[in-house]
Amino acid sequence: MRILHLNEQRGWRGGEQQASYLIEGLARRGHFVAIAGRSGEEFIQRDHGLQDLTRVGCPFRGELDLFTALRLAKAVKTLGIDILHAHSSHAHTLACLARKFAGSCKVMVTRRVDFVPKSHVLNRWKYALPDRIVCVSRCIAEILRGFGVPESKLSVVNSAQDPARFDVTPYTRAELGLPDDVPLFGNVGAFVGHKDHATLLDAMAIAKKTLPDCHLVLVGDGELRDAIETHIAAKGLGSSVTLLGYRSDVPRILPVLDAFVLSSSQEGFGGVCAEAMFSGVPVVSTDAGGMIETVKPGITGLMVPKRNPEALAAAMARLIEDPDLSADLADRATGYVNEHLTADRMVEKYVGLYEEMMGER
Repeated sequence: MRILHLNEQRGWRGGEQQASYLIEGLARRGHFVAIAGRSGEEFIQRDHGLQDLTRVGCPFRGELDLFTALRLAKAVKTLGIDILHAHSSHAHTLACLARKFAGSCKVMVTRRVDFVPKSHVLNRWKYALPDRIVCVSRCIAEILRGFGVPESKLSVVNSAQDPARFDVTPYTRAELGLPDDVPLFGNVGAFVGHKDHATLLDAMAIAKKTLPDCHLVLVGDGELRDAIETHIAAKGLGSSVTLLGYRSDVPRILPVLDAFVLSSSQEGFGGVCAEAMFSGVPVVSTDAGGMIETVKPGITGLMVPKRNPEALAAAMARLIEDPDLSADLADRATGYVNEHLTADRMVEKYVGLYEEMMGER
């Protein structure tokens, strides 16, 4: 099969990593893969683990960028593409337009967010066009089902990780400028609203009442950095929170944590919790979106209601105060992700869906 992967996002986050795993896995199975992305951005510049990769640079000037759609259509015809696979919302629309102009190929869209689509004419048209929409959790599939997407067009393939990515030498706390011999919590995520760092910081202030020496490290950056720094100061947490910024070496950071904490109010799947699990770190998470498909309460982690700093703080303290529980949760979680959430398993599921789509042709 010949697949062209589209992603117009700037920077590199979880969705780009998932697409990269798929691109490499497909190529290693003998399929032709090409990528299209915003010129100059990381997605199109990376090699995705491959020596030879066809790249289609486009401006991606918005959801209805006809120039980009025509350029993609030309690539479809020139490269003999069977499937256009869109990995982001704007790429979804442009893939459908490109198929219209090319007059051939199938369109698959992967949806990673648990936001309800806005109910307007463009979205109704947009979500009716793909041949298949693959959701990274059952929660997202249910949302799209309620929006009116036919069951026949919906599939679920969980996000995944490459276990080899976590076979690394961990940092020491000293190397990261973090205190030794104190309970250390961590969070990895973009500084955006739905990650709800405010609830995490509120929970941290509460947790310090029972764990006065505890420390929190935040890995990430984004539009809310100033607001987060202001919140840290307002809670008197200046000496108890370290901001490490955006890092490309997260697998080396995770093992230094005593517990990973996800505070999101919305979350498609929570792949970062799976990363912590691959690293052998116990997890506490909110019940946002598709988190229940990774964090099985009391089995692979602890789960609390979203936007509830008191409950989050109590769970954080419990993981520190009960080391046997933490060890059991981490052990079961590591077994679960290695059995169910590996990149190889994800790629095989996508190959099966591609084959179904080709058969429908």
